[in-house]
Amino acid sequence: MEHADLVTSSEGNPSHSVPDPQKKGFLLNAPVLLLAEHILGSIPLWEVKSKNRKEGLREKEVVREVYYRGELRKIPLVIYASGDLGLPNSVDLELFRGFERWALSQLERKKVLDPIVRISGAEILQAAGKEPSGAAYAEVDRFFLRMAGTMISAGRTKTEVGEGTRGSGPLNRKRLRSNKGIVFKIFGTVVLPGQPNKKGEMVDKYEVELAPWYRDSLLMGNCFVIDHSLFTGMKGSLSKLLHQLLHNLFYLGKGHAEQRYSDLVGYWQIKRYMAKSKVMEQFAEAHHELLKRGFLEHWQIVPIGVREQKDFLFIWDAGSAWWKTEAQLPELQAKYELGETHHSDSDPVIDPFLTALPEPSTGAAMTSATDTNSAARLLDEIIGLSGRRKDPDVWEKWWKRAIAAVPHPRIWLRIGEVKERKARGERINMGSYLAKLIKIEAKSFGVPWAEDENRTT
Repeated sequence: MEHADLVTSSEGNPSHSVPDPQKKGFLLNAPVLLLAEHILGSIPLWEVKSKNRKEGLREKEVVREVYYRGELRKIPLVIYASGDLGLPNSVDLELFRGFERWALSQLERKKVLDPIVRISGAEILQAAGKEPSGAAYAEVDRFFLRMAGTMISAGRTKTEVGEGTRGSGPLNRKRLRSNKGIVFKIFGTVVLPGQPNKKGEMVDKYEVELAPWYRDSLLMGNCFVIDHSLFTGMKGSLSKLLHQLLHNLFYLGKGHAEQRYSDLVGYWQIKRYMAKSKVMEQFAEAHHELLKRGFLEHWQIVPIGVREQKDFLFIWDAGSAWWKTEAQLPELQAKYELGETHHSDSDPVIDPFLTALPEPSTGAAMTSATDTNSAARLLDEIIGLSGRRKDPDVWEKWWKRAIAAVPHPRIWLRIGEVKERKARGERINMGSYLAKLIKIEAKSFGVPWAEDENRTT
């Protein structure tokens, strides 16, 4: 790759010693696969757990990436915190994974998931693989209160507006103005143990009302597969957040993912560094933990932009652990009978956040095709995947033309599809098969040269 000295990757990353978790009965040591609902799993909801943050952030803007009508689309969302409790953090993510694991066990046993579920603190801690203690039970209280108050707004973006001037000098402060949108919740009413519910009955467990969109999506099998034992075995807060984020990005990119560092800073509320060495250090433990467990195969940090626009681009490729868990989705859907007609009280999956999706823009869809850095990375990946060719110059020229014509997310998607088929043991020429798929993509975008079926590649 050009300018290789500017790229930091997993191959040059020094190893860091990460001790294994203590072998106690409450920890998950054997592989445990669970299904995590897909819509919520694609939203960067969580942030880093910080001991030094005196007051939690009240709201943040995020972007959710989805494939919609054959295009990779970005949905702007605003996450509103539950008052002084702040936004959900990595500890809440751990408890939420336990909650989903417990919900699946109820579904398997009772063949139904009620709109209002009852769960004890001991049950969610056990399902989350956490040791019971006074502090842990207090975290469970805060988790349910925080999740009940958290709201996700679609079609509502903040705009910085200057407050004008006062007296002889301008004000440096700025206020935030919001456009109208639709607000969704994850949990509706939550009743804590020892409190009366809507019927006036004193409850001895947490009573949790599931949002209809979340429950319907889960029952219809709209899920990721999570290796819960891998997740609970990691120590770092960033490790867990990166694991959660990459599940959606790998799904979209068929095992390949890219994200700007500045986006991660905003999503997770972490300190932003301008030096590459400091960014490497900030993510060293997270990358090491994910590489060690086979969730990542390779990663890179690529500097992009200059001066005020300086940023870094993270590039990841999925490891064997992700591919293996992803392949288990049909089996787990059948195990829990998700998507079956007997869930008569659940509606077809309707993604509520698509209401905020702007109309497709042809120019926006093709933006990535003019990104020279992206083009160079794609060409490097394709040449490496193709192996030796009879006429490498002609092959490279063909691919340069294809990369300039086809949106890059579509090419990455097809690369992932080829790798997946190869991983399943299919005997294919990866380069030739990929070229065939990209020619089909080019035809769908009306590229003139792709109309010639007999053109050699």
